[in-house]
Amino acid sequence: MDVIPESRLPILHTGKGNQYYVINEWFNRNKSVLLALSIVSIVLLFLLHLYLSMSKIDPGSISEKFVMLTTIALVSIVAVSVIWKGIAPIALCAIGLTLVYFGTLFSSYAASMVGEVYRRASHGFATEQSILNLTHGYFFLGIGMVIFSIIIAYKPSLLYTRNRPEPMHIVWEKYPIWYDNTKVVEGYYEPSVSLKSLMTDEEKYLLWRYEYILTDVHGTLHLVKPDKNVPRDSAILRDKMSGTIIGKVKNFYCC
Repeated sequence: MDVIPESRLPILHTGKGNQYYVINEWFNRNKSVLLALSIVSIVLLFLLHLYLSMSKIDPGSISEKFVMLTTIALVSIVAVSVIWKGIAPIALCAIGLTLVYFGTLFSSYAASMVGEVYRRASHGFATEQSILNLTHGYFFLGIGMVIFSIIIAYKPSLLYTRNRPEPMHIVWEKYPIWYDNTKVVEGYYEPSVSLKSLMTDEEKYLLWRYEYILTDVHGTLHLVKPDKNVPRDSAILRDKMSGTIIGKVKNFYCC
């Protein structure tokens, strides 16, 4: 039987929900393009910031308006690439892009901002280099936050630790499932017993929790349903410390 990919299944939602799923599907189809555009935009923002830190732009000139519109356009492209990826990437990206925006524009005004600075009872003198250092700090901090948000949105596995425990569904996939298989030995069927007969009364009382029980069958670990039969010499695995049965717990969902 052919399996239809989830992305090609018809959308049965109506109203605003239908619009949401259509938009989300469009983002999923074009996520590679959006990611590539955001990377190109970040590179262009870096080059623009580098150029502005080495040149001067007159306030109110056409060059200033061009730089401002270009910065807004590049920042918007990066924002669109993560706006559909969840709250955490959106929040990080919004803060990062704000810092990038101000760090890019302020670098062109460094010369005009030189002079004495008064704040309450204190005052100081702002040099062009100190202002440039401030804009560099804003820009690179913002770029770092933007890159971090993109990693969270598109490749969160890069942030996982090397010895991170595997998800439980992957752990249980390592073990084969036992299907009441029997072996014929010298013309006789191998004797089998109910898996429940290998348990204590207390363990039988807790069987409702388990979908499978981890059992040693013929020297190989298998997942066995609680109501199945196993060879008589099989052994149920138990925790060494607590002595409780080791098995796959059922998934319970609330309606």
